[in-house]
Amino acid sequence: AGSGVRGCPSSSSPPPLPLSLYPRLVSFSRRLPSVSLWTMAVAVALLALGAAEDLAHYHHGKLSKYEIGPPSVLLSSSDEQRLRTGKPVLQAVETGVVGARRMLMVQDIAAPANVVMDRIMDLAHYDKMVDGVVRNVEYCREKEGGLQKIKTTYDIAVLHMKFRYFMEHEYDPDQKCMVFHLDYSRRSDIDDSVGYWYVQPSGRASSRVYYSCECKLRGWVPGPVYNVLTKEALSKATTWVSKESVKEWRNQQQNDGFGRFVSGVRDSLDQLKLPRMPEPPVFVSRFMDARRDAAVRFVSNTRLGRKLSPVPGSPGSIQ
Repeated sequence: AGSGVRGCPSSSSPPPLPLSLYPRLVSFSRRLPSVSLWTMAVAVALLALGAAEDLAHYHHGKLSKYEIGPPSVLLSSSDEQRLRTGKPVLQAVETGVVGARRMLMVQDIAAPANVVMDRIMDLAHYDKMVDGVVRNVEYCREKEGGLQKIKTTYDIAVLHMKFRYFMEHEYDPDQKCMVFHLDYSRRSDIDDSVGYWYVQPSGRASSRVYYSCECKLRGWVPGPVYNVLTKEALSKATTWVSKESVKEWRNQQQNDGFGRFVSGVRDSLDQLKLPRMPEPPVFVSRFMDARRDAAVRFVSNTRLGRKLSPVPGSPGSIQ
């Protein structure tokens, strides 16, 4: 990643917007009549600078990062009742900063914890599971002890606007926990983003998922776009994880069930021992041997007769 100095635009005189952005600005101004095109252009000027792999981000993090480990949250009896009905629960958690709180989503899922965590960590297929994700491409993977670090490029499409940002994920398989934040060595379209996933086993085929995130956008962004990237992202996150986890768990059960059936049939056949038939009486054996010898002589005489009398018109016949 670059130092962030080369090609860095002046904060006092931002460069003009690319021509490709004007059609989208016009579309937004029509959808939001109270906002003029000029106001919209100035508001998203920072976004027009675009994400860059060879430039560092504007800072090294403004939002407090999450830590790996179980969440500090207490659920009431009414919360537990709501979770049992399959509905998520929204809780406020402390951030460590006085007066600051974050929202935490809790959801019970009818799938084992390892299946749920595999869906969350299947970053390359987010475009097939998460609405708004166009693609998510990995560009770096490291391992430090039991901790995995994966960096990916997110391409997001929200209400005709496109965002690109670079995210660093830290994953602890033993704790079934993953935290993420921007990769500040690269320049993203959003100002900052941090998040947290934690999966707690609650049974052989069930688990409880905790999810929290916070996103800070650069400049003014239309309310609908802001909601999709922040509030709706929080409420919809556990929904897609639940759907994909249950689907994956059902597929595994079907495949494992068929495999166990085939294996069971093979084991049964291997263990199956048919009873030994008793020896026939002597006169029966002699009769069967005599009939077998007669049949052999009959077949031999028939073959010999064919050789002596070829079929007329065949290659060995005499006309």
